[in-house]
Amino acid sequence: MPAYRYLLMLLVSWIIVLGFAGPVAAQHMRDISVPVRGQPNYEKSRLLGHWFEVARSKSRFEYDCHGVTADVELRDDSRLTLKIDCHKGSVSGPVLDIDSILVEVAPAIFEMRFVRFRAFGHQTAVVLWQAEDDSLAVLGSPSGEFGWVWSKSAIIDQASLDLGREKLVAAGYLKHGIRPVKH
Repeated sequence: MPAYRYLLMLLVSWIIVLGFAGPVAAQHMRDISVPVRGQPNYEKSRLLGHWFEVARSKSRFEYDCHGVTADVELRDDSRLTLKIDCHKGSVSGPVLDIDSILVEVAPAIFEMRFVRFRAFGHQTAVVLWQAEDDSLAVLGSPSGEFGWVWSKSAIIDQASLDLGREKLVAAGYLKHGIRPVKH
C-alpha cells in the first residue's frame, strides 16, 4: 500500500508542476508590467472572417501547431465563435480544432472561452492593432499566454510581418519569442 501512496503523491506533484509550467512559460514571453491596450473605438465586426496566423509567440494551446488558420464568425447571441485549425506536427499534419467563444467585455477586449479544451481556462484576447483595410490584425493576452499576428493572406510581405511583430513587442512581447508560422 505505501508504494501506491508514493506513486499517487508523485503523480499529483507532476500535475501541479505541469499546471503551473504553462503560465510561467507564457509570462517569460511577455513583460507583464507593460500594459496591454486594445485598439481604440474598435468594432468587433472587423475581426470576422478567415485569418492565417503568420506569426505567434509560444502558447501551450498551440504547442506543435503548424499552418494555423482562424475563423471568426458572428453568433446569434452577439458573441463570436473562434475556430482555430492547428496542423499537428507539420503543415500537412492532422488537424486539431481548437474552438472557443469570444465574449466582448469592452471594445477590442474579449474573454475567450474554450469549448473542448476547458483545461486552458478562460483567456483574455485583446485586439492590439488592426490595419485600416483589415488585412492584418495583432492580438495578445495580458498574461502573455499568446500573441498572434493574423493576416487575410497566407503569404505576406516582410514589412507587414515586421509591423505585426513590432505591435506585439510594443505590448511587451519579447521579439525573439515571436516566430513566423509557415503555411
